Amino acid sequence: MNALRPNRIRRFLLVAVLLGLTGVSRVVAQEPGVFGSSERNTSALIGIFYDLKQTQQREPADGGKRYSDIVDEFIVSGFDEALLNHYYRAPLPLYTTQIAMPRMSAEEAPKAFGVEDEVKPRAWVVHYKAQVAPPEDGTYRFLGRADDMMIVAINRKVVLNGSLGSTKLPKLNWTSPEPQGRPLAAHRSAAYGDWIELKADEPVDLDILVGERPGGIFNAILLYEKQGHDYGHTSGGRVLPLFQVAEKKEDKREYLTDGPVWKIFE
Repeated sequence: MNALRPNRIRRFLLVAVLLGLTGVSRVVAQEPGVFGSSERNTSALIGIFYDLKQTQQREPADGGKRYSDIVDEFIVSGFDEALLNHYYRAPLPLYTTQIAMPRMSAEEAPKAFGVEDEVKPRAWVVHYKAQVAPPEDGTYRFLGRADDMMIVAINRKVVLNGSLGSTKLPKLNWTSPEPQGRPLAAHRSAAYGDWIELKADEPVDLDILVGERPGGIFNAILLYEKQGHDYGHTSGGRVLPLFQVAEKKEDKREYLTDGPVWKIFE
């Protein structure tokens, strides 16, 4: 595994802070919600919101028509943020400990980041990032789904594409090792990711993209599984742990929140 690379996370956070200070637009801090909190009270993923329909100067951009192409290029570039610098970015980041967004209007994302007056609820992406490690050594995989787009990468190598089929990513060209995986209680059409060896004391770079292309309805959920572990099932399908980096127990039948959380490395 790669060694700890704190500079990448610090640069990401510094950009967010500088944007908040430059007055790109008026931002209203939001109450904690499913996209995250404006205050970092615990270990968390940092999330930056981009609107691909307009530039930083609020001029029209090509992201409405080329949404999938832009996302595709960003992924295969190794998540090079310079490729998104042309597009409008919410001035302040949000911090979240999990990816669990229920079915909602796509306008909730710009609202959560305080830019609902500047951003129409389509052709947006949120890039979450952190350095993480699992609770214990083992072989793991991520499972999940989003409407419309979800990508998960470890050390900038994609290990899960949980996007809808309408979000075409031909350059990425990732296919699930189990395209007909057994249904999950949390989402019956969740995608199964690649198995990866991870160690509890060796941090890796984690990148998560979620986004909405045409507007309308959005949802996303990200779970994980340790190889060889039986988590049980319900009549709705297999029950797996929600990916979390801080303890937040919920009374849910479709996924688990009572296990050890993943570690964040500052």
